[in-house]
Amino acid sequence: MSKPFVPLAIVHHANQFLITNGYDNRTDLATILGPTDASSGLRAILDLHAQYDVPFHLHVSGTLIEACAWYDPLFLKEIADLRESGLIEIIGSTYAQNIMTLFDQEHNYYQIQEELRLINKWLDVPPSDISGFWVPERVWNTEQLVDILTDNKLDNGGYKYTLVDDRLFLPKAARDRFDKEHTFNPEMFEAYYIQDGKDLIGLPLSIDIRLNLLFDHPENEQNLNVLMDQLLKEVQNGRDVIAIYGDDMEKAAAIPPWNGMAIEQYRCFLKWLIKRNDVKPVFLQEWLMSSNIRSPIPLGPGTYKELEKDFGAGEDYMGWATSEKWLPYQEMINNTWSKLLDLSSRMKKESPLLELARKHLLACTYETGWHDAPNSIHTDLSVVTKGNSIIGSPAPWACTLASHARASHVLLKAVEWEQDNNPHQGIWAYVEDIDGDGYEELILRNEACALVITPQYGGRIVYMFSFSDDKGALVIGNPTDDWNWLSELNDFMDIPINHPGALADVGFEHDSYKVASIDIKESEQVEIVLVNNQKNSAAFGMIKRFSLKKGERQVQVRYENIPSNILPLSIDFGLSPDYLRLLREGRSKVVPYSKTEKRGFKNGDNFTWVQSNSADSKWDLSRNPIFGHGFSLTKKVTSPTVSLSLGVDLA
Repeated sequence: MSKPFVPLAIVHHANQFLITNGYDNRTDLATILGPTDASSGLRAILDLHAQYDVPFHLHVSGTLIEACAWYDPLFLKEIADLRESGLIEIIGSTYAQNIMTLFDQEHNYYQIQEELRLINKWLDVPPSDISGFWVPERVWNTEQLVDILTDNKLDNGGYKYTLVDDRLFLPKAARDRFDKEHTFNPEMFEAYYIQDGKDLIGLPLSIDIRLNLLFDHPENEQNLNVLMDQLLKEVQNGRDVIAIYGDDMEKAAAIPPWNGMAIEQYRCFLKWLIKRNDVKPVFLQEWLMSSNIRSPIPLGPGTYKELEKDFGAGEDYMGWATSEKWLPYQEMINNTWSKLLDLSSRMKKESPLLELARKHLLACTYETGWHDAPNSIHTDLSVVTKGNSIIGSPAPWACTLASHARASHVLLKAVEWEQDNNPHQGIWAYVEDIDGDGYEELILRNEACALVITPQYGGRIVYMFSFSDDKGALVIGNPTDDWNWLSELNDFMDIPINHPGALADVGFEHDSYKVASIDIKESEQVEIVLVNNQKNSAAFGMIKRFSLKKGERQVQVRYENIPSNILPLSIDFGLSPDYLRLLREGRSKVVPYSKTEKRGFKNGDNFTWVQSNSADSKWDLSRNPIFGHGFSLTKKVTSPTVSLSLGVDLA
């Protein structure tokens, strides 16, 4: 007869936005993932579990999956291989870790579906194998979340269990005392059906286990020993208890600002676990199949203690969601979602560009309204408003993401352009504040393509769309990728160069331009002239002349009056052939491609290219060949006048 043991479930939550490398103010993706020798980063934690043969649960946010798929797909394969070997159970959640209680059911549905599909593609996990749910920032509300989590229209048929902080299993009146004393209560280590939860099971994340991992103080191991001894007695008395550790994977991986010794301290925890013959790591799906699930109990709204009380978010997150400084940003998100719903309701069928607009907005809700609370380990105190309350101020990156939700307005406009091409008119050119950022953009389009140019920020092409049989694609512009703290839409991102657009003149990317003329010739061709009016710039007076003909999927660009003292001038072209596909599928199928004088990148049937029409220009090494989800080409010009073309060929 086997000896009784305490079942222990380890749950790591790996979560980042679509970040890149080369920051000067934050940890980059390469550092977070760690090198392939697994000497640091998240890889070190995967490797420790493999070394000690300790199974664990893992949730990876969809945004992190997409960042890895672009920069380090091997990391995702390593996860898939560990799962195949029987060491990992994958947990589901939302794509962008939005605070679900702030959004309607349709929004949350798309969030969950996008996450399931990315897990399926990149971690090779069938949706039907995903039964556990990680609640973003652990903000729970039964009334708001049960219907969507159990929705049988989800690709996995709905979730079977959700992880919730143990304190929420207590009546509200008892939580304050528990938060202070953490008195042992075996009932807080059991699985329960959630009252009014449609058979959804609630599993308690133990705060005592979380606070005692890592082993950075001698009492941590002692505390866990005491807790396991108490739980073992309950097991011996016939109670089905489960001890669950759940926290950010960054914590164990020693990612700043977490403890730099964390990896070795986590190793000590795994050694401790192996030595205790009466504590056994388990998978939750398997444990639930053979364990008694307690009768339904009410699960009150709330989150983990630090977020609710210490940081000032409140049990329903409204302390942050309705803070005075955050409300304008939440309004940007809400307004964009309303526009998207309105357009969706009028569409006869789904459009890839509409899908991209929705996906972009989902990403912009990442950790919605996160604040830099003065007493949080994640807070840069230099940006917290002095004299502010415990609530602090919205994190700069959270404001930036919400601000860029307005880029979906451009994507939604592109959907309308795709659907409303009037072949009798054939050509359009006008200025309009298309994204609501307070600056007018220049729109140039025909029935085959459209360009959005920013006079305010370098006269660059920040978006180019190709239209073809309701299969429109974004081919220049990568709005969803990380903007760090750059809240202004369309501005040039200097460090790292993550949003170059096209026609980024090196050294003059921030120069302002004025629209000197717009000339439409008999509805067959349009010519637009931009003039550099940045008086303190060496490029002052430089001209960019754009020409687009009816029906063509290419634009002619002519630089004129380039001052001799800035020659040779390097010009960057950031290309993202079929950006939606790049986000979801990475770059493994993208190939450098050339045809006659055209050079660019081919993604499926989309070839996005640049061509020089002048002898006084040559290809040069790009300062940032791969950015966000895109590729950069560079031309070096040596004469005051140069002609170029940008376009798309479809196979």
